[in-house]
Amino acid sequence: MDAEREKIREDDHWADQLRQMTQQAVQQLGGLATYVDQLSAKFPLREHPGLRAQMRRAAIDALANSACALEAVSERDYRNLTLRSIGAVSELDTFSRLAQQAGAVTPTEAGQLAHTMQMAETTLRAGLGRMPLALR
Repeated sequence: MDAEREKIREDDHWADQLRQMTQQAVQQLGGLATYVDQLSAKFPLREHPGLRAQMRRAAIDALANSACALEAVSERDYRNLTLRSIGAVSELDTFSRLAQQAGAVTPTEAGQLAHTMQMAETTLRAGLGRMPLALR
């Protein structure tokens, strides 16, 4: 009985850690989505309509998948949603580089965007790293 209680405590502990890491990622991704929206609003629409839309979509996808991961009912769902969020951040990174090459963002803006994306991705990956090995 004591071993069973200890197992439940361990499961609750890692679940709490995952929840905290995911909440932190959601906050970071919310700030990222806001920044992307503000940044892309200044793009000349005639020249970069697809890039603008894709950057916004990727930022929202990352945020939405992380927010859904908070409510995941299984470890598998949590993992898949978190991996989707990481994938969306990767897409955003690609679009950010394209925007910089096209002159739609300054190097400073691209650097700020890259820094924010890196922080969010690091937090997401840290959350996955806290999952028991059998569930990764």
